[in-house]
Amino acid sequence: MKKQVQNTISVIALLILTILQPAGNTVFAQKTKAAIRIGTYDSRIVTFAWSRSDYFKHRLIKTNQQSDSATKAHDTARIKELSVEAMSYQHLLHLMVFSNGSIGFVMAIVKDKLPELAKTVGVSVILSKWELNFIDPSIEIVDLTSQVAQLFQPKENIDQMSKDISAQQPIPIDEFGIEIDMLDGYCNRFGKK
Repeated sequence: MKKQVQNTISVIALLILTILQPAGNTVFAQKTKAAIRIGTYDSRIVTFAWSRSDYFKHRLIKTNQQSDSATKAHDTARIKELSVEAMSYQHLLHLMVFSNGSIGFVMAIVKDKLPELAKTVGVSVILSKWELNFIDPSIEIVDLTSQVAQLFQPKENIDQMSKDISAQQPIPIDEFGIEIDMLDGYCNRFGKK
């Protein structure tokens, strides 16, 4: 009889464990499941930081050298070509700082530094906040604008300008045209109307 009671208790215990085990595993899985964290940055501020860095300075030096060389050689076709490139690049910079234009080529400069930043702050992804079209409420968003901007090691304090930029909504990219002053400058330089 004692043996039968022990067997009955064992069967009941096994039955209870079998019933509770899936629930227990689910509860355990929910408790240990890591929250998804995404790091974002304001691409306008990151672009501004890049424009105040040695990375940008080296690009300007290269552009100026090309322009000086074309001017010394009296190569008017090359001067015109470089002027169009400069104007296009200036427009691109304006799209990146005043609108929400892609800064993929800028971020490529620091791409090797991003895994360490992601690890340090505990995020799985780092991307521009302007590229988030939908965010599930269960996903945690971490603003990394300052940390990403500092990866470019800007040569001046960008804090005040960063505040000014972030206080403004970006101009919708489809409403952002080439500035009249830029076109006028080009026309004046090359005698166009």
